[in-house]
Amino acid sequence: MVSPTVRLFPQDRAGADRAPEAAQPPAVATLMSRLQEEFAAPAAGQAAAQGSGPQIAFLSRATVLQAIGAAVVVGLWISGLAGKPFEGNNGPLCWIIVGMGLLGIGCVFMQRWNDVQWLATHVVRIGLLGTVVGLIIAFSAAAQGGSTNPDEIKPMIAAVVNGMYVSLYATLLGIATNLWLKVNLRLLGNFHG
Repeated sequence: MVSPTVRLFPQDRAGADRAPEAAQPPAVATLMSRLQEEFAAPAAGQAAAQGSGPQIAFLSRATVLQAIGAAVVVGLWISGLAGKPFEGNNGPLCWIIVGMGLLGIGCVFMQRWNDVQWLATHVVRIGLLGTVVGLIIAFSAAAQGGSTNPDEIKPMIAAVVNGMYVSLYATLLGIATNLWLKVNLRLLGNFHG
């Protein structure tokens, strides 16, 4: 048997396409509501059963990352390099930088990413402030020396070297703290999307 062929003109085709769509929304709405009921309840039950799964995953990642950082600091301490920035005149400034770094790590665990970003930015500025202070110490010591007597020049050179230590260690500590906070921000800050 030959089936009759129905030819639709473009305007008829558009009308034919709209007719099923007009009938579908109630069926689609019913299907969507059924799917939401069926899949929403187990998801809520799973979240309650798992507790705070994403939070535990974040805390484990953050703890592992901080353990790696602590291992690096312990390695530097054993080699005798970690204590050098805190010797002499640069101790208070370096302790401020370390305090800002520890505060930043605390903000990482509290997931306060804007505060981590702010601390990472400003810890470098504190390090640069140490650079300026160290250079002022060095240049003021150099300005006092105008003698050719070697006994008078030795304390001046020691003061210049001390000023350079303040400068370089504060900068080094500020940059290292900044990098560590940026690593935390990069690896953990986008954990929840």
